[in-house]
Amino acid sequence: MDTVDTEIVAIAGAPARPACLVVRLPDGTLAQTAQLDSGQRATVGRALPGGIGEALPGGGHRVTTAVLVEVEVGTTRHRTVRFVRLREGL
Repeated sequence: MDTVDTEIVAIAGAPARPACLVVRLPDGTLAQTAQLDSGQRATVGRALPGGIGEALPGGGHRVTTAVLVEVEVGTTRHRTVRFVRLREGL
């Protein structure tokens, strides 16, 4: 596993309690995180007010303000991305 800081570009689920995140990895690719647990959903939801943009097909939303997060990226054949924490103050 590699740990990287990245930016949220979209969320899946309700803006107040997103189910998972879409992040832009350092190589420029987009990746969806694994499901967030209930504490992570609340934490990310509090960081997003006012930063939610247009709705996307399938129930997601674009994120319009920069919200940085730390994620773990699996380096196996099937890449996995797991949310670790918000990176506030960067």
